[in-house]
Amino acid sequence: MSFVVGLERGWTSPALAILLSSSSPMPTSETDGSWIASLLNIGRGAGAIIGAIDVELLGSKTSVLHIGIIQTVSFIILGLAPSAFWIQVSRLIGGVATGMFFISFPLYIGEISNPSIRGALVVIIGNGMSIGYVVGNVTGAFMSIPVFAAFSLAVTILFIVSFYWLPKSPHYLVLTDQVERASAAIIWYQRDADAAKELTSLQKFIKDNRSMTYKNLLNEFMLPHNRIALIKVNILYILLQLSGLYTVGFYMEIILTKGEVKIVPPAMAVIIISSIGLIGGWIAIFTIDKYGRKIVLSSACVGLGAGLVGIAIHYQLLAVGVDPGSLQVLIIASIILLEMSINLGIIPIPSTILSEIFSPKIKSYCSCISNITSGFVAFLVTQTYQMLIDWIGYYTYYIYAMMMFLLALFMMTMMPETKGKSLQEIQNMLLKK
Repeated sequence: MSFVVGLERGWTSPALAILLSSSSPMPTSETDGSWIASLLNIGRGAGAIIGAIDVELLGSKTSVLHIGIIQTVSFIILGLAPSAFWIQVSRLIGGVATGMFFISFPLYIGEISNPSIRGALVVIIGNGMSIGYVVGNVTGAFMSIPVFAAFSLAVTILFIVSFYWLPKSPHYLVLTDQVERASAAIIWYQRDADAAKELTSLQKFIKDNRSMTYKNLLNEFMLPHNRIALIKVNILYILLQLSGLYTVGFYMEIILTKGEVKIVPPAMAVIIISSIGLIGGWIAIFTIDKYGRKIVLSSACVGLGAGLVGIAIHYQLLAVGVDPGSLQVLIIASIILLEMSINLGIIPIPSTILSEIFSPKIKSYCSCISNITSGFVAFLVTQTYQMLIDWIGYYTYYIYAMMMFLLALFMMTMMPETKGKSLQEIQNMLLKK
């Protein structure tokens, strides 16, 4: 499913270039193009709400399964789309699935995994998204829209058929008084677990959680450590999206074309750059649980910021008449650094922090709020990108880079390190005890 989410994002760059070209298969204006790029993020905000409700009512495993069903609808509409409007409808529905994905999968992984490898598992799933992004670049460039939709639909159906047979999470099974199935699920997901001990601990947690009233839930939000955690995570997501990282990805082929890259065709350059960028994700598997969330994400922010500065300098030198042929290495290297940084820390670490920093009683609610914030800010940034480029040109990338450097500073000075820490230790760090 992570691969499919990546497919949708990776498809955008070559698809926009084709749809906005003179050889477009359907009439598409720049305004249509900006909505095709940004509606994924509007849908993400709605999906966060739907995902939070779905998890609360039906459990995280079932919620993840529902993502596949919604993606199926999205790709059917995309394959049959007669106009740009219906592509936009497809993107909006796909965005709902993406929003649910970012809510449901960290909670699902949190419920089924051993804490010692939770970070690495989240990174592996994030790498599925990165691989999907590269494949989306390829298929978007060389497949027609109906063929791309059919390919994506086939992968989605494969997910639904295979994932359906996995057990529901032990957390949900205990919650619904299916104790024997919960014990079997604990063993299925963690073969060396002490099922009796895990089950007793889970039953105690569920009992405490069931006794919570809405008033108690509100009081839980008002506790200083939870309030501080929610504020800090939302600042993290806001600065992250203000960097325009997804927007640059959506418009990458157009950025390379306008940057006069001719050493390889821009569509092929996007594929090569995205493929090299996958290295960052595989490095993250071995660094996230070794060096911690703060160092890895801060390093990724600096790398992403440096990549954005490199793009800005490229366009600035073009503007003063420097030979484009001598600048191609600069913009290509900058975007490679950007892609590697995204895969190293930008994709996996926020989701990991989200699954670790909040009390279990309010985790799904806080995840919903943070993803709504993230989706809304991402929509604004994507929707205003073309306007900023028309207004201030390459200075747009300097502004985006500044947001990344601010996030690196914020991460190192204000966020607690959650690696290997219990919830109580994290809360004490938030309160600076």
